[in-house]
Amino acid sequence: MLMINERKFRKVMRGVPQGIGRLMLRYVQGNFASESYRGSAWQPRQNPNNRKPLLNDTGKLKASFKVREANWRVIRVGSDRQAASGNVHLAQLHNEGAKGAATVRTYTRRGRNGSVRVRSHRRHAHLPQRQFMPIPGKEPLPPELWAAIEDFVSVELDKVFK
Repeated sequence: MLMINERKFRKVMRGVPQGIGRLMLRYVQGNFASESYRGSAWQPRQNPNNRKPLLNDTGKLKASFKVREANWRVIRVGSDRQAASGNVHLAQLHNEGAKGAATVRTYTRRGRNGSVRVRSHRRHAHLPQRQFMPIPGKEPLPPELWAAIEDFVSVELDKVFK
C-alpha cells in the first residue's frame, strides 16, 4: 500500500509550474551565453573587429526575460517590455529575423555651416535570425528542454513518495 503525505503533495504540486518556468528561463539564458540555439551558432557580426557578445550590447534584452505566467494551464517565459527600457521590444525580431525598409521623411539638418535640407529616402535593414527561444506555435520545445523538465518533475515527485 502506497501512502503519501497530502500536505507535502500539495506543496510540491504548487511549485511545479513555477519550477518548469525557471527551467525554461535558464534555457533561454544559456542560449544567450553560448550564442547558439539547439547547437547551431548564431550568424557572426558583419564587423569582425567588434568583439562584444551578440545581442548583449547593454544586457537589457537578456535581463528582461522573466517567467511571465506559470500555472497548470500555461507557462510563459518572455521579455518584460514594461520593466526594461531600450530596444527590448525588438526581441521578437531578433529571435525570428527580419527584413524591412523604413521611409525617412524630409528634415533639416543644422550644423556650424548653416542648415541643410535632407530629402526623403528609404533605409533598409536586415536582422539575421539569432534565435534564443522556441517560436510559440511554430515549433515544439527542444528535446533537451523536455528532458530537463522530465527530470525536474521526477525529482519533485520523488520528494512526495519518499
